[in-house]
Amino acid sequence: MTGSLNDLFALLIFVTVALTALSIGLVTSVALVRSALRRRRVAVIVLINCVFVPLAGYLLATALPLSRDAGTGVLICAICAGGPLGLKATQIARGDLTWSLSLTVLLLILNVVTLPLWSALLVDGPVTMSLGDLVGVLGAAILVPVVIGMATRSRVPDADSWFRILTLASNGCMVLAIAVGLTANTGGLVESLSSSLLLGVLAVVVIAGGVAWLVGDEMGRRQASTLGTLNRATSVALLIVGRAFPDQVEIFTAAVVFGLVQTVIAIGLALYWGVTRSRSTVPAAAT
Repeated sequence: MTGSLNDLFALLIFVTVALTALSIGLVTSVALVRSALRRRRVAVIVLINCVFVPLAGYLLATALPLSRDAGTGVLICAICAGGPLGLKATQIARGDLTWSLSLTVLLLILNVVTLPLWSALLVDGPVTMSLGDLVGVLGAAILVPVVIGMATRSRVPDADSWFRILTLASNGCMVLAIAVGLTANTGGLVESLSSSLLLGVLAVVVIAGGVAWLVGDEMGRRQASTLGTLNRATSVALLIVGRAFPDQVEIFTAAVVFGLVQTVIAIGLALYWGVTRSRSTVPAAAT
């Protein structure tokens, strides 16, 4: 990317992540987080998201015939847990939305610790961002907005009604950021696409969701855990890509492809579950 476009991309992605974190904070309370932490399988789901999926992403990026940059993009997305799309997908699937929200908040906050740690251990390549700067950016983009949102919720009775507006705003910023990135990288974007990249992204998403499904218990929570785990926080990944790898077209392409693939899989799976649940409740309602 050119300097000005890179700066604009980085700004838009930062705003996207901050608005997402703020919106989630507005519908979250300390009691909700505590309740999630007391649930029996929360530690297992956290370990899957924060340990297993990053390691699986690393192994796949190493084993598949990917370039170093494409593998780095896949790995960064695998590391970033707590994708907010899991909330919408869980709602469509008629899963346990409370569990999905609790899990998203917890994983999104944990990124402030796990992302710098895994980046230092696993990511290979010329990173233009120090570990301290990475922690600072993640703290400013995730932790601070979540805390502000939770504090606002406790003082303003109807603060959670702002969730939809902030979600629309963050989605708009995300679309603009990707448009800027695509404009800046048009020359090398098509060349960066490959069947190996698609296979690697698909493998990470399917493995992440599959393992979460296998360890689930009650159906609604199992659906929420599956959708929340296969949806990685690609906006956070793009935030890191824009700041740490500003001129790496393949890394940017991998992150965008990852986001598109996981969206298609998540929404498709959620629609299937939602329709299935609707059909199963019709006879009960009739009787």
